[in-house]
Amino acid sequence: MTEEVTNNEPQIKTVSFEGKQYNTEDLTPRVVEGFNMLIKLQGEIVEQSYQLKKSQAAQEGLSTEISANIAEDKIKPAPEIITEPETGEE
Repeated sequence: MTEEVTNNEPQIKTVSFEGKQYNTEDLTPRVVEGFNMLIKLQGEIVEQSYQLKKSQAAQEGLSTEISANIAEDKIKPAPEIITEPETGEE
């Protein structure tokens, strides 16, 4: 977006979309609304990406802590139980 500063407030004069420049004065209300929604969605995607990374880091930390607690408490894995398939004979 190209901005022009007037009265200490930036005024957006053009927007770039799909490789093309558009004058903001030529945009219809529904196109302006679409751009506003797109900008909001992009912000939400960034926030969701941050939340995912935060949750993944917490999950990894908790898994590490559980592994350390299992080792510290000397908990042994349960023995593997092997079952014989039923033959169907009675």
